[in-house]
Amino acid sequence: MDEVGRTRLRFFLILLAGIVLIHAVVLYMIVPSGRRSRPESSAPGTIESGNAENPDQTPANPGVSPGRTPAAASASSGDFYARLTAFPRATTAPDRPQPRFRKYSTNVRFGTPLNFASARHGDLPVKEVPGSAGAATGIVVDMDTRRVLWEKNSDRPVRIASMGKMMTLLLAMETLEKRPELSLKSPVKITNTALKVPRTGIIWLDPRETMPLGDLMMATAIRSANDAATMIAEFLGGSVDAYVNAMNRRAGELGLTSVKFVNPCGLPDRKKGESVGSAADMVRLGEHLLEYPQIMEWMGTKKASIRNGRTDLYTTNKLISPHWPGVDGMKTGYYSAAGSCLTFSAFRDGRRIMGCVTGFKSSRDRDRFCRKLIDWAYKQK
Repeated sequence: MDEVGRTRLRFFLILLAGIVLIHAVVLYMIVPSGRRSRPESSAPGTIESGNAENPDQTPANPGVSPGRTPAAASASSGDFYARLTAFPRATTAPDRPQPRFRKYSTNVRFGTPLNFASARHGDLPVKEVPGSAGAATGIVVDMDTRRVLWEKNSDRPVRIASMGKMMTLLLAMETLEKRPELSLKSPVKITNTALKVPRTGIIWLDPRETMPLGDLMMATAIRSANDAATMIAEFLGGSVDAYVNAMNRRAGELGLTSVKFVNPCGLPDRKKGESVGSAADMVRLGEHLLEYPQIMEWMGTKKASIRNGRTDLYTTNKLISPHWPGVDGMKTGYYSAAGSCLTFSAFRDGRRIMGCVTGFKSSRDRDRFCRKLIDWAYKQK
């Protein structure tokens, strides 16, 4: 080979080496870091881990373990396109402080519209579920799929009685999250406002006593104590009226278009009228209480006590019983014009069912129907 040939060979080899080097650098830059080296653990993301109260709910993205963002999971998968598409979700999600009481739901369908497409409407056949004729309105929903299994006038606004206390308790918990200076142990000085509450469904609060806020909330959740709910409102809202206004604003924010509250306890008011809402909106409201394990614990309690054991609290929800497994809430309601009402929640075999019925002539008929309805709902596929 002459000198010209050797020069051309050297040039070709140098050019080839340069091309190989450039390709190596480019590949190194575009191959996901998770493919080059896998850390032992990923840093926590902005999406909270699973809901302690809702073990039936699954993460929003399959394969994403609790406590990790979708972006972090995609990076470890080595899917470059997935990393690019997940990146904006991870960076634009608002940073949330660690909650004291709330356990964010991991159900991807949480808060989404209910699906009425395949719902059974009106009264159910007596051979299937006896007693539906006694309900003025009602609904039962598979919360995992949002599928409405049965409904009867479920969008009609009706008197909700003490079921309105669900918003009283939800707003109380949300207030505690926003105001770290408050806690369930915060002392509440009972005022004469408690004495203005009609003498029914009360724990006989006395202006001479001071009670922990948590005890008032527990009495509201378990005993449905009207005076306790009123004192919660006055303490947290500055006045009962201010708190009721906040309840109605919150209902609007949650999209509960049929709901109107006149007080924090649900009793009719001669001047302001009555609290109203639809059965469907009561389920939507109740779903938000699922994110507060303490509220759910109280609502699933048959008996508790306050005032150092001197006052017993017995639940008004007779579905809370070992004979009816899985029922863990939520709230009863009754006065003569409203009839017997109930918003209920049940969790069996990894599946969450919620429902609401209104207008029964007796709590016995209401409870008998709800038990049958829950059993029926779990048989629906």
